[in-house]
Amino acid sequence: MKNPFEKMPTVLTADELIDKAFRRAEKAASAFTPRGNAKAKARQREELRVRTVSNVLRDSLKKILNRTPGVSTLPPFYQELVDTLVDRKMFHKALASVNWAVKTIRTLEQRYAEKIRYSKDPNEIAQLRRQFYGRVASVIKDIGENLEYLNQARNVLRELPVIELDLPTIVIAGHPNVGKSTLLRALTNAKPEVASYPFTTKGINVGQFEEHYLRYQVIDTPGLLDRPLSERNEIERQAILALKHLGKVIIYIFDPSEHCGYPITEQMHLFEEIYNEFREFPFIVVLNKVDIADEEKIKEVEEFVRSKGIEPLRISALRGEGLDEMKRCVIGLVKPMIEEQAKRTVERELKKYREELEL
Repeated sequence: MKNPFEKMPTVLTADELIDKAFRRAEKAASAFTPRGNAKAKARQREELRVRTVSNVLRDSLKKILNRTPGVSTLPPFYQELVDTLVDRKMFHKALASVNWAVKTIRTLEQRYAEKIRYSKDPNEIAQLRRQFYGRVASVIKDIGENLEYLNQARNVLRELPVIELDLPTIVIAGHPNVGKSTLLRALTNAKPEVASYPFTTKGINVGQFEEHYLRYQVIDTPGLLDRPLSERNEIERQAILALKHLGKVIIYIFDPSEHCGYPITEQMHLFEEIYNEFREFPFIVVLNKVDIADEEKIKEVEEFVRSKGIEPLRISALRGEGLDEMKRCVIGLVKPMIEEQAKRTVERELKKYREELEL
């Protein structure tokens, strides 16, 4: 899936739109060769100006509406991210104002084009065109703040991470330097792609691996699941909620060697917070760097993890030790979810097919 806001166009300011429309109108009028007497020529030229201004403005505004997806039609993951980055009510209000402007300009165009067509006074014809220019300029200026807001929103929303929502996704969590990136590379056998993430300065690392003709997606979100909830701002909290629509399994990494710079007590505290936040998810807990960790520290962490009803795994992501067993655990948890989801999809499609037959 691509970024749903990838095709959202640059939104011009009110002054830029007005200037663009008026320049196009003058260019069209200069290239136009009207027929008839002086009055007929004046009517044709001024009507052309009115039509051109209207078309340029409405086409520019319609492009915004047509290339901006409805937030409520997006998958829940992206809906949460949009709510994280922009005010949805204000976003909808801005789009509604653009739609209002399109309709209002069309009405003004029809009204003034008709008045110009039936006017017999050259001075009145020119005056009507100027009145139209003033009215449409006023309409565009009325939505000027909304246009600026939409362009600001567009610049942010185009940076949403591109995630394959159809793939079962495993989310890696744990303090910085515990080996998350190393594990991601080892697990996926590929250099992870780094996608832009507007609410963390470090990006989002994405990798995939294939097993028995099924592809799995693994992501690490630096800046989100690597420090206590109390230290996160509201945007990051909302982004964490978005991950709940994406993940299937959480892999939490401990570093019992404490070479990451965080003592075991802090790592346990972070685990508690993430475990409580994602309680509905199955957890796989791994102890990384066991080849250099003190056995007593390892057993201390294992005892803590088992108290949560989870059997921890020992690995060395750097050496590739214990990864096969961890991958089997991941697949063992995720595959039944995929099969159940596929079963529900088939049942839903069969039900729909039977209903169509009955009709």
